[in-house]
Amino acid sequence: MISFRYHLVSIVAVFLALALGIVVGTTALNGPITKDLRNQVNDAKKQRDTLAAQVKIMQGQIDNAGQFAATYGTQLVADSLTNKNVLEIVLPGATNETQDGLSQQVAAAGGKISGKVTLTKAYLDPSRGAGINSLATGALHPIGLTLPETPNADELGGALLAYVLLGHGERTDLTQVISGFSELHMLTLEGQGITPSTTVVVLGHGAMSTKDYAGTAELSLVTALASAGGHVVVAGDSSSAQQGGLVALVRKSKTDHATVSTVDNANDSFGQVSAVLALAGASKGLVGHYGTEEGANALFPAPAK
Repeated sequence: MISFRYHLVSIVAVFLALALGIVVGTTALNGPITKDLRNQVNDAKKQRDTLAAQVKIMQGQIDNAGQFAATYGTQLVADSLTNKNVLEIVLPGATNETQDGLSQQVAAAGGKISGKVTLTKAYLDPSRGAGINSLATGALHPIGLTLPETPNADELGGALLAYVLLGHGERTDLTQVISGFSELHMLTLEGQGITPSTTVVVLGHGAMSTKDYAGTAELSLVTALASAGGHVVVAGDSSSAQQGGLVALVRKSKTDHATVSTVDNANDSFGQVSAVLALAGASKGLVGHYGTEEGANALFPAPAK
């Protein structure tokens, strides 16, 4: 007769056998598994060290390129913009160093900054759209300007500014439109006047949230400049080529990618040289995307012939 004691001993025996099997199996497998894991860790460390060395080499190359551009940049751009007027549009965040560096390279190339328009954050504020719409559709509307059929302030404002800044319409149109935006505290003008030009550099800065109105407004202005006959280069820093930054938006746009050049390292000497060479190319109908970030198709432009 099978007693309770028999059942208890049987159960204990089963668990002892199971425990013994686990111990034996672990002991048998522990060596190969541990060895394999150690090999994987060592391989990962080697890959990390190799990548770190590559990054160091690349950083050194970039630093050398920057030093080269700072030293010989004026010679590289010489005569590439001879007697050309360049209109400079500065967006919020663009640093003085970038602006000054670009202006120096334009001068070294034989060109002239014929006007410098700085847009303020008010222009990029969606709550201020009614003011832009009033300028575009009101008494200051230039007779020859056909506005896009849209109520969107970013598109209307871009079309209005592009029309007068590129030299379309009468001289009074330019004066009145600039004054109108100035009264709305949406732009400032450096110096006493502005000479319109179809060669345009737009200085952007930083990334933005995806679908941010500010990014949309900046892109709409660039699109309007290109559509109205401008030879446009958008020059920004590396952050502007990320997320909703202006350089990234242009590179991702099916329309602007083919008509507007971009430079994503214009905050250093190398990028400023690239921007001027890109302007020279743009004036000859050449479009390219330059720098080190996503979407660039070359480190720098080839000198335009």
